[in-house]
Formats: sequence, structure tokens, C-alpha cells
Amino acid sequence: MLRIWNRKSSLLLYIAYILIVIAIIWSHKVTGTKVLRFGEGTVVVNNLNLPWLMMSEVALFLITAILPILYVDQLSGDLYSGAYRLYVLRPYRRFQFWLAKLLALSAITVIFMGTSLLIGVIAGWLFFPHSSTFFKYGSSVASFRSDAIPYILGFYLVLTLVCLVKLMLSSVVCLFVSRPLFAYIVILILSVFLFELFRPLIMLMDPFREILLALRIDNSFEFWMCAGGMIIACMIISFTRWQKKIV
Repeated sequence: MLRIWNRKSSLLLYIAYILIVIAIIWSHKVTGTKVLRFGEGTVVVNNLNLPWLMMSEVALFLITAILPILYVDQLSGDLYSGAYRLYVLRPYRRFQFWLAKLLALSAITVIFMGTSLLIGVIAGWLFFPHSSTFFKYGSSVASFRSDAIPYILGFYLVLTLVCLVKLMLSSVVCLFVSRPLFAYIVILILSVFLFELFRPLIMLMDPFREILLALRIDNSFEFWMCAGGMIIACMIISFTRWQKKIV
């Protein structure tokens, strides 16, 4: 964790992410409404729906650019520079180093999610109209204030899971492609290819709509199968490749 935050690139990405979140919230404040990107109509933004509505654009930036750049910088960066050779000289098992790296990046991912949630909740409370009801995605029945907290938390927890899927995919690619720029390009191309292969994997490019659909029980099976399967498969490949990595 200390090594990650000591890099200027990590701090710059974090600051850039915060600025993106603030800019998108400000745009919603100016318009007062949100036009959903998939033809579902226009929604009036209030304190109950802002924390997840703002993620329509934020999640797109996060999953395609911000986090992959961070992951590539930390994974491919150490491999390409040869810094990882210093780690494996220490008296620990090889898999422990890779596991520690992935856990640290997972914790950073949670920090990004927590920052989004905190800014969204505070901005919604201070700058947007207060409402006693809101509409969940795809529903024509109004939900009450008591339903907002579990819905918002559910969205951010599932988004965190999707980010971890991207992390595990990045860990595989970075072990085969050590040059950071090339690794990022491969991750981007592979995400598009997987989406074309199986529709729910659009979460690797634009997760907003898929997450909201997954929160509806009748539309969740394929999503959870894809997310869980990707994590397990990438984890097996990643740790197997790391164990065979020549120092």
C-alpha cells in the first residue's frame, strides 16, 4: 500500500478521479435531470438517486481508464523495470508477493469506491432537492427513502466486484505483456473481445447498466456467473503464471 501511494502516478490518478466525479455531479446540478444513456428516458436528480445515477459516466471512466492504468502501472511497471526481482529475494513464498500486490490494489479499489460514495452522498444532501421517494432502474413503482440506502450500497458493492474482475484480468495480461503501454492496450482489446463473445461481459467496458440489471433478481444469474467465473479463471491463470515466472 505504501509503495502504491508513494508513486506520483497513483496520486495523480486519484486526484483526476475525484475531479471527474465532481465535474459530473456539477453537470447534474446545472441541468437538474439525468438522461439515461440507453433510451430509458429522463430522471429528475435528487438526494436519493444521485449517488448511483452519477456513476453512469463515472463508472465508464473508472473501468476503462482510471483503474486499468493504475493496475498496469503497479503490475507491469514492476515487472518491466525488474523491481519484482528484489521482492522474491526475501524469505517468503512466491505466491505471497503476488497475493499481497493484488490485495493492496483491491484495497485501493475500495478506497476509490468509498470516495465516490462519500462525495455522492454529501453532494446529494447539500446541493440537490430532498425527496421522500425515488425510482429504481427499470421500475415504474416509486420506492421510499428506506430503500435508498440498501440500493445505493448494493450498487457500489457490485461495482467494486466488477472492478476486481478487471483487476484479475489485468493481473493475467500483465504477466504475459510486461511493457505497461502494450499491457493497457491488450486489456482494452481483450475487454472488447470478451464483451462481443458474451453480452454480460460488457461490464468490463461499461458496467453501469449491467449492475443495475443485476440488482433485479430476475436478471442477475448470467451476470453473477460471468463475474464469478472471470475471477476464478483469471486467478488460476495469474497465480500459475506467476509461479512459473523466471526471475
